[in-house]
Amino acid sequence: MNINNKITWLRISYWAGAIGDFVIAILALIPERMGVSAYCYPMGLMSAVAFSWGCMLILADRKPLERKWILLPTILVGIMLLTAGIYSVYVGVITIEVYFPNFIIFPAIITLWSFSYYNARDIE
Repeated sequence: MNINNKITWLRISYWAGAIGDFVIAILALIPERMGVSAYCYPMGLMSAVAFSWGCMLILADRKPLERKWILLPTILVGIMLLTAGIYSVYVGVITIEVYFPNFIIFPAIITLWSFSYYNARDIE
């Protein structure tokens, strides 16, 4: 794969993550989506963090090769969010119906990030 294709995959990864983070930032403020009956402070914290991470991924897109390392903590965050969701379903905080799309989306995007980083790891 040539360098332009590798850069394209990095950019797709950054934007896919940023868009996902902006969606999470909005959904985190909807009590029913979060499995609670009313707004609570941690929802606001999650929204702020998700929005900030999305902005960071957009900034990474400005220098995709120099900032490819940002995908490593992003992969970790994706895995942690997937794990938190699975655990929330397991303990009954949210239903499987509410969380089901994430069982497909999170592994797919984690795979995309991993592929993009692996592909570009040898480029300086």
